[in-house]
Amino acid sequence: MAKETLIERVRRIIEQKNLNPSYFADHIGISRSSINHVLNGRNNPSLDVVTKILEKYPDINSEWLLFGNDPMFRSERPIIQTSLFDKNVSEAKEEPIKTEYRKEIEVKQPVGVIKPPIVEEVIFEKKEYKKITKIIILYSDNTFESLSPDKKSLDE
Repeated sequence: MAKETLIERVRRIIEQKNLNPSYFADHIGISRSSINHVLNGRNNPSLDVVTKILEKYPDINSEWLLFGNDPMFRSERPIIQTSLFDKNVSEAKEEPIKTEYRKEIEVKQPVGVIKPPIVEEVIFEKKEYKKITKIIILYSDNTFESLSPDKKSLDE
């Protein structure tokens, strides 16, 4: 038996969910003409269409939608048939569900965590006040004058 095409799988989702193509297009956020082109076989679904289907219908198995690998829904798991007299019944345990890590899934920081404030002590160093004791003025004729803070010439 041949596997369904991607177009047939999209059509099957619409049928399983009991939707009409117009509502389906509006719900996943694409134009109605786009879904009509896909369902009529004129265009294949783009990656954008497939991504939007998987975002709006998280119960759809991405492996099934993209490649046709069973099961259609994520909640369905293959049934392992064993008898009560089978020795390997204890070994037929279900595999743990793997968490899918994708870059589209935002990792949020914890809310309400308050960091303690950083307290630093500021120490002002008091510097010694400097006093002017002497100012020397040099003239172009090679003479000079010395002044003290009380504005008296020291040369006098």
